[in-house]
Amino acid sequence: MKRIVYEPVSRYDVYNQPVQIAIPFAKGELYKESLQNPSIQDNDNTCLPSQFYVTSSYSDGSIRFLLCTFLANFKKNSASTFYFSDSSISNCVFDSVSIETLADKTLMISNNQLSVGLSSGKGKPFTRIEYSNLLLEADYIDGPLLYDENGAIFCFEIDENGWDVIDSGPVKTTVRGKGRHINNDGGRWFSGVLTITVYAMNSYIFLEHQIINTVEGSKSDGKTSMDITNDQAGLKYDTNFPVEVISGLEFILHLPKELCEKRLITSSFNPVIERAMNAEVLTKVIGADTIIDTPNEMFPEVLFSVFGCDWETPSFGVCSSIYQAYQNFPKAISATATDVVLSLFPRSYASLAIPQGVAKTSRFHLYFHQPGISDSSLIDHLLRLEMPPVGFVENQSYLESGVFAPYISAQFHYPTERFLYRFVDSRAKGLGFLHFGDGPEWEYVKQGRSKGRDIWINNEYDMPHNFYVLFARSGDRRYFDYFLASVRHWMDVDYCHYSEQPFHEGLLYTHSVDHVSGQPVPSHQWVEGFLDYFHATGDPSGLEIAMSIGSHLTEMIQLPMYMKPGFIEPRELGWTLRTFLALYNETHDQHYLGICKPIIDTYCRWADEYGTWTSPYPDNYMDRVPFMIHVGVVGLYQYNKLCPTTRVESTLLKVIDDVRKECFHSQTNMFMGKQHPSIRYQNLNGMVLETMVIGYELTKDNSYLEVALGMFSWITRENPPPIYDFSKVKRDDFTVIYTCPVGPKRCAQSLLPMLHYYSAIMKEGLLPFEY
Repeated sequence: MKRIVYEPVSRYDVYNQPVQIAIPFAKGELYKESLQNPSIQDNDNTCLPSQFYVTSSYSDGSIRFLLCTFLANFKKNSASTFYFSDSSISNCVFDSVSIETLADKTLMISNNQLSVGLSSGKGKPFTRIEYSNLLLEADYIDGPLLYDENGAIFCFEIDENGWDVIDSGPVKTTVRGKGRHINNDGGRWFSGVLTITVYAMNSYIFLEHQIINTVEGSKSDGKTSMDITNDQAGLKYDTNFPVEVISGLEFILHLPKELCEKRLITSSFNPVIERAMNAEVLTKVIGADTIIDTPNEMFPEVLFSVFGCDWETPSFGVCSSIYQAYQNFPKAISATATDVVLSLFPRSYASLAIPQGVAKTSRFHLYFHQPGISDSSLIDHLLRLEMPPVGFVENQSYLESGVFAPYISAQFHYPTERFLYRFVDSRAKGLGFLHFGDGPEWEYVKQGRSKGRDIWINNEYDMPHNFYVLFARSGDRRYFDYFLASVRHWMDVDYCHYSEQPFHEGLLYTHSVDHVSGQPVPSHQWVEGFLDYFHATGDPSGLEIAMSIGSHLTEMIQLPMYMKPGFIEPRELGWTLRTFLALYNETHDQHYLGICKPIIDTYCRWADEYGTWTSPYPDNYMDRVPFMIHVGVVGLYQYNKLCPTTRVESTLLKVIDDVRKECFHSQTNMFMGKQHPSIRYQNLNGMVLETMVIGYELTKDNSYLEVALGMFSWITRENPPPIYDFSKVKRDDFTVIYTCPVGPKRCAQSLLPMLHYYSAIMKEGLLPFEY
């Protein structure tokens, strides 16, 4: 059995709470065909309503990740433990959720409490919602509605392909429809995606609506494109990109005209409830000033406040809430005698320019309930929607599975563990419609790359994967929330959904002003965080984007410049290798190993010709840059594990030994950031630590670990980041920044290399035990 632990969820007893968790398995441990009545059980050996989805397998067909969705009961103020069993004697009987295709090709999703009717395309997405004695037919449900800069309305319609069933089981049904926003004259504007989820034994609906600017360029003056060149990757930004201007985004419920009581609720530490009766209008807007003026001691990725409006009559109640409204401001909710309007982008605000290829997903809920629900019960429900329970699989399961080896360890060194908390938590971060899940990087701004404007890190170095590994390592749920926020931002803003420029669409942008003014280059394409997201949530978008990046990167890497030894930075090929290898491990498609071979050959020829992987910096000098070399070392090492050859191993040791000889500064007992005398500064980049670990793993020579102990001390003991900083600043109506003096880059680039090194020196007894 696999043990799953949840921290306390609520001050109240909670029943039939939908939860999901990804369980890792070792290769050969469990096969899909071996699952005999799999189950989730509680401490009383009671089987809970559950369903299972294999999201990833090994090359032998055994399960790598199994996504478990179940309905859990939680005792008030108590931690809870559940167990996964791959073979259960008894089946759990309960009122399940079902999906049915009707004669007119519409869909009906039903459980024992509500029914949701969905159109087959052409027209409004909803045909009806029915709960108890409440029936909302199509005319009562408007939206999602998108408004252009002139106030014209474009209603989202599913295209002729209809709905895709993403997940269908007894506990959970999720459908996804792709389409377009269309006005009354048939004019087509932004693309979009609407995803709807209904759970068994629960009377609420989860909705996710994504708008995507796939409009051909019309809002830029003389649109240009940068050439794909190595030197422009992070030093030049082209802000002359096409945009489309939106002035509103709404979802509206028209409700029967009855006597009603309305409650508008926000809550973090203490609830704030505004009330209105019948024809009285109740409205609230959350903007940048709200964020600045709201005291908050919590991590915003985890929780800031709820934002919901309850509309109740003597016969029914419906509560509408916007997920993470404070983090994704501006947002608004208003309620009259007959309408509840969820303003996912309020029309009262100035218009907002959405760059070409950028998307934005809004998440919201509709909770139907019986009249008379208390304030405390409603607030509890909203807080559990805003911050749903997150369980963790005990550390031993990750150790045994090896899915995140070598970053998971059973040994802990207290001072280093304390450092890691500060290292990850203390980083600048952004809130706002296009910014939440990302952060500005002060180092780039201070260098003068942007004329003083904020440069968004765009989750460089695969921040989402870093966070997910840390969650797996520690079981601390806030790392999972960091992961969700960062990968969802990636999926919307930093991933180019559409472009008229070559080598942009289907790839990630580099760190840049306005997120998208940089250019996609091989050294900034990452897929492991997207794959983690697919494993952890079952959302196919993660897998689809990862595959897209692999496909478009395959085209880009064919450009002649990338196969010339010494012409580019070694990280360009290194991240490319790591991307292709991650996709190979996910799909077992030999294609990915095949396209690695020219890269491997280039690396070997490069080391033969220059003695290591040097690159021009400055123009007349072939510089050694340890962190860029490191990316290539990891890529080559991962390839060699799959396809070992003496040529690759000798190349690795040649490069690692050269770094050790030429970049180590004996007087300070640390590695310098770069070799050239003009930039031989003391550097807090810990990537070189993993380079030395790989030397140790290839040779079993402890001296590779020992030579980096000074560097480890320099980073973790002598230069800890500040304690978490709650300072906030308003940039404009759409941007608030938590201005911690350390940007995200320091953590992202060094975390996994440090964990690899940290595990190795603990295992070898090289790190003294200290309190």
